[in-house]
Amino acid sequence: MPAFKRRLNAGLRRRTDEGNLVSPTRCRIAILGFGTVGSAVARRLTGPHVPLGLELTHIFDRRAHEKSEALAASRITWTTSIDEVLASDADVVVETVGGVEPAADWIRAALAAGKSVVTANKQVVARRGAALLTLAERQGRQLRFEAAVGGAMPIVRAVGEGLAGDRITRIVAILNGTTNAVLSRMEATGCSLDDAVVDARARGWAEADPRVDLDGVDAAAKLSILCALAFGLRVDPDAIPTRTAASVTPADFDHARRAGGTIRQIAHAEYDRTASTLTVWVAPTVVARGSIFSRTAGPQNAAIISGAHCGEITIAGAGAGGDATAVAILSDIVAIARDRAAIVPAPVLTSHFRLQTSDFVLAEAV
Repeated sequence: MPAFKRRLNAGLRRRTDEGNLVSPTRCRIAILGFGTVGSAVARRLTGPHVPLGLELTHIFDRRAHEKSEALAASRITWTTSIDEVLASDADVVVETVGGVEPAADWIRAALAAGKSVVTANKQVVARRGAALLTLAERQGRQLRFEAAVGGAMPIVRAVGEGLAGDRITRIVAILNGTTNAVLSRMEATGCSLDDAVVDARARGWAEADPRVDLDGVDAAAKLSILCALAFGLRVDPDAIPTRTAASVTPADFDHARRAGGTIRQIAHAEYDRTASTLTVWVAPTVVARGSIFSRTAGPQNAAIISGAHCGEITIAGAGAGGDATAVAILSDIVAIARDRAAIVPAPVLTSHFRLQTSDFVLAEAV
């Protein structure tokens, strides 16, 4: 091996050992839910390339005893009791259950028990995120949710951290990989929406009932989170106007093609700080041929983020499927593990507490 390669390899090993790339601090992890996302995270944490120091210790699932054979790892505690997870020595709880309740209660309880939390639950973050983040700060813990918005596309970090030095003015994005897979399939083959849904479901990109995705409910929750990160506004996801993509037909694609474009589900948020006006919506939209959105196919996400000083920043990545979501979850876990203060013992809340949140009134929605 040439000398420079030996020096390079030695340097990489040294950086890894010192924790500059990954944390050597032991970090114990519990997963809530062993569905598509939870099982993908579990496989990554028990596979041959586990980030240094991470150890999966507990898996909670209502059918834990039936599912335990799906994972060849003997040192994991499978349980049907959330209390067992909360009382365990897990440093980080990964919530992949979905739905607002009881997921929000479990996240709250995990933070109160002194554990940091990683969640892929966009509805919980959009509707309960402010109170949960306040509790996490009070406890000296972290609540991370990269997987709740863009799958493997790191838009939460881009908006919340990478562009924190700018004043973001607009976000235009494809935020639902399922709907994008359906629409791009219709574009490519000329098939009906129903046939495209069947194909997406067979590939693991769509749920049995994809209405939440096609109707824009999923993307609206994600857009609500981005409004909080980008503009400091708390927007009720239900207040975001949406138009369903379920009514799109092959004929609509023909019309779009003749107009020089194609159709994608677009999430749009633009904030005029001078007028204190937010324009926000989710709808199937004709996008120009050759644009990043027209080139976004399958379960991909894409976004154009506009800033007052940086101009337009473009970001894209896989937005649907267990493996893509697991990438974002593992990245959040590694970030927490690198911050030793987020995993050392924290005070446990034993008394009753109450968190108050204020409502944001949508100034204008078009």
